[in-house]
Amino acid sequence: MSQSIAFVPLLQSVQEYISGHYAAALTESSKFPQLKTYIEKYLRDKGYTVEGLSFKDLTDKLYCEMAEYSVLTKYLGRDEIEEININGWDDIAVTYVDGRIEKVAEHFYNPQHAIDIVKRLLHHSGMIIDNATPMSQGHLPGNTRITALKEPLVDDDRGISVSIRLLHPSRVNRQELVRGGNSTQKMIDFLCMCIRYGVSFVVAGATSSGKTTFLNALLTSVPDNKRIFTIESGSRELSLLRVKDGQIINNVVHTLSRPSDNPTYDITQEDLVVASLRFNPDIVVVGEMRDVEAYSAVEASLTGHTVVSTIHASAAEAAHMRLALLCQKRFPINFQTSLMQAGQAFPLVVYAHKLEDNSRKIMDISECVITQGGEREYRTLFRYNITNNELAGDTYKIEGYFEQPELMSDNLRRKLMQYGVPQSTLNKFIVKGADYA
Repeated sequence: MSQSIAFVPLLQSVQEYISGHYAAALTESSKFPQLKTYIEKYLRDKGYTVEGLSFKDLTDKLYCEMAEYSVLTKYLGRDEIEEININGWDDIAVTYVDGRIEKVAEHFYNPQHAIDIVKRLLHHSGMIIDNATPMSQGHLPGNTRITALKEPLVDDDRGISVSIRLLHPSRVNRQELVRGGNSTQKMIDFLCMCIRYGVSFVVAGATSSGKTTFLNALLTSVPDNKRIFTIESGSRELSLLRVKDGQIINNVVHTLSRPSDNPTYDITQEDLVVASLRFNPDIVVVGEMRDVEAYSAVEASLTGHTVVSTIHASAAEAAHMRLALLCQKRFPINFQTSLMQAGQAFPLVVYAHKLEDNSRKIMDISECVITQGGEREYRTLFRYNITNNELAGDTYKIEGYFEQPELMSDNLRRKLMQYGVPQSTLNKFIVKGADYA
């Protein structure tokens, strides 16, 4: 005899039953296949049904709640999704890679349900979120990064707020950057030349401006015999290994920092920057400079290593200001000296930005020239000029063009020649004009 019941009370009843009789099935992933069998048995024994759901659909939904991630499950790991934002237990928004943002019809059942599911997500990286630790960062397998805040950092009636970023490192190559209007071939070739021949630079911009995607595409131009050492925190966004006939043909070391509740066991990005220099790298890549590792990166560049990285900042001067502030956290010298060192270490700043129409552009590439008096002067080597920005209904129409306002300094030109750039290659970038074929 079947008995119709609402889903939430049924879920609670099934969880209590399995917790009491088969607790390991809820905590050990190796026993998850058995969990579905236990759910089916319980439903048959009790005769419970839920209106609108077949026996199989009901079993799958209960399993999803108990072993997977509830309403989030079908959105995780999808290539077309860039971000999942939980604004509150009853408000979830999904951002797609083409810039669309859609509200999800489903939501959690209450604030506690949302918190329980997020705890399960964080468990993969050994992180917790509770009253003592109401802010937590973690990751899932497959390069998914999680940042979560719970009450009292958010309102009690909202329960929790979470940003889940699905990182897709290898989707865009250099040709697609040009075809998509992110930058020009000349800009790409200029930066690829700089990476190959030893000129350090940073890609600056806000979250989701395309900094790491752009840097990843540039790094694929590095010759296979050059050693690249990458350093990232939390999740790996860079994907640089090249495989041919089942063999890795390039020379890459990918590393991740390892945070720990016990500082003794902490392996920071700074530790990895220092360690990288012992690997005799041609290029050191710091996924993002956000703390004291900036000081080690500046020191590495000033002592002759090629270092490329990203940083959360706006255009060139602000990027160097941010770098100097981060360096001050490790070695608080005169701030103007820190600024000068930041400009010397990273003479080029690439500024990436997401426009209102959700397109991503390299808005400018600037060179920092240090004068004899130690002052910083900036040259805009490439720039995107917006000529029209209209909002028609819900659609933005943005038009513009790339230009090369100024030429590189004599100092940068000499440095590139000393590092081995052929004159014929260099000549392409010391003449203003339209992009070349």
